[in-house]
Amino acid sequence: MRSARREEKQVFGYTIVRFEIYDDEGALLSRCYEVTCPRTAAILGRQQSLRAARRFVVMHELRGMNPRSKRERTPILGSVRTAQA
Repeated sequence: MRSARREEKQVFGYTIVRFEIYDDEGALLSRCYEVTCPRTAAILGRQQSLRAARRFVVMHELRGMNPRSKRERTPILGSVRTAQA
């Protein structure tokens, strides 16, 4: 078994990485997309498609901007805008 990681996209500072697993003959066994945090590089989630990974990033940012959210974190996009202002 062999695995490979390739950076696919940067969305709002989050990195989307394509993660593939191959068997001994080189045939693709599975593929998923991992979303990593721009601050800590921790894996925030795994999605089955690139589109789903992009949607995950957008939803993660929107949840962070909601004033009624129970989470106490500032969204990456919001912190960039306030730094530029």
